[in-house]
Amino acid sequence: MPTEGRLRSFVLRKGRVTSNQKRALVELKDKFILNKNIDLEMSWSKFPSALDIGFGAGETTIHLAKSNPQMSVLGAEVYLSGVGSVLSQAEEEDLDNIRILHGDIVPFLEDKVPDDCFDLILMFYPDPWPKRKHHKRRLLQKDFISLLNKKLKRDSIFYFKTDWTHYFQEVRRLFEDNKDWKIIEKQELDDYLIDLPKTSFEQKALNSGEELNELALRKVN
Repeated sequence: MPTEGRLRSFVLRKGRVTSNQKRALVELKDKFILNKNIDLEMSWSKFPSALDIGFGAGETTIHLAKSNPQMSVLGAEVYLSGVGSVLSQAEEEDLDNIRILHGDIVPFLEDKVPDDCFDLILMFYPDPWPKRKHHKRRLLQKDFISLLNKKLKRDSIFYFKTDWTHYFQEVRRLFEDNKDWKIIEKQELDDYLIDLPKTSFEQKALNSGEELNELALRKVN
């Protein structure tokens, strides 16, 4: 998945950043935010065992770190409001097992993260790019799955959620056609993943009657 010339899966939009988020971005940057130009092995002495891609407001990222103090959690997000939110929460919960990548996860995974690094990768509700002409912008495609396969250890877990049924069906087909992965039942996941609290996004979607789709996979090769 060459980065040069690659269509990004996101468009940076100017969103509202609260005063508390701004404070966290300034005061906590050095403690929690990784330098995306430095190899992961050099920038964090605790090697991450979990990666949360596009964490939004950070509820799941914080839950992972808080409920599993032995787990080192790397969260990746492009939007400042989300980064500021998770920094503020990490400070409030006095967490030391979490770090944040503010930027595009793809070049960072390609160039700065060693292979066989993670035990768990989450990708919840990425931009579905619903218009057909924009489907090529979707992050979770064949090349990105190959990249995930390199960065996950054998017997590790990839957990995906989306509120777009077409996107879910497409992703499921891609994994079904890939011998390196096995689709598993949610009940086969660890309890802390089965019992993940609903995010504000999920609760809003459920309240409006939207269907939420999820796919859990184990890397077998």
